[in-house]
Amino acid sequence: MKKKDTRRGIEVVNVLKSDSVLSVGKEYLEIGIDSVLESGALKDIPLVSTVFGIFNAASSTRDQILATKILRFLSELANIPANERIAMVEKLNEDDKFSGRAGAAVIEILDRMESEKKPELAAKCFAAYAREEISFLDLRRILPALEKLPAFDLEEVRVFSETRIEDAMKMDESLLLAFVNAGLGKNNGGLDGGAILPTSLCKLIVKIDLVP
Repeated sequence: MKKKDTRRGIEVVNVLKSDSVLSVGKEYLEIGIDSVLESGALKDIPLVSTVFGIFNAASSTRDQILATKILRFLSELANIPANERIAMVEKLNEDDKFSGRAGAAVIEILDRMESEKKPELAAKCFAAYAREEISFLDLRRILPALEKLPAFDLEEVRVFSETRIEDAMKMDESLLLAFVNAGLGKNNGGLDGGAILPTSLCKLIVKIDLVP
C-alpha cells in the first residue's frame, strides 16, 4: 500500500512545483534570508508568506527555524525549470525510499540539518538529481553525509578529496574521524595501521560542486 504524504509535505511539494519559488530573488539570498526576514522586507513575497503559513512559524522558534530552512531550500531550486522540478518530485515519489511522501521526507531531512548552509547544499544535491547528474542512490548517500558532517568542516571537503597517504598522516585526527563518520573517508587498510583517504562519495560531492 502506497504511503500518503503529510499535509505539510503536500503543501511543500505544491510550492516546489509552482512558479512561486521564483519570487525570492538571488539578491535576498546574498544578503541573507534571516536578516531580511527580521527586517520584514520579505513579508509580502508569496513564497515567504506561504512557507511560513505552512509551518505556522509564529507559534514556535523551532517552526520558524524549520520554515527558514525550507525557504532556503526552495529558493535555491528556483534555478531549475518548473517541468524539471515536477519531474523530479514524481521520480522521488515513485522510489521506495520516498514512496509517495517526498514532501515529508524533504522536511525531515532539512529538520535534522544543523546549519543554515546545509538546506541550500541539499537543494543543490536535489538539483543535480533533477538534471540527472547523479542517481537516486547517490542522492540517498549524499544527504546523510551532509547531515552528519559538521558545518564547519564542509570547507575542508574539497582539499580532503585530493588527499594522498602522506598528506593524510599530517591531518587533524578529529577532522579525519568526522569524514569517516559522514562516509567521506575510509582507512586504506595499510599494514602500518593505514591512513584515512577520501571515498568515491567524497569525490562525487566535489565533482557536482556541492562544497566551497
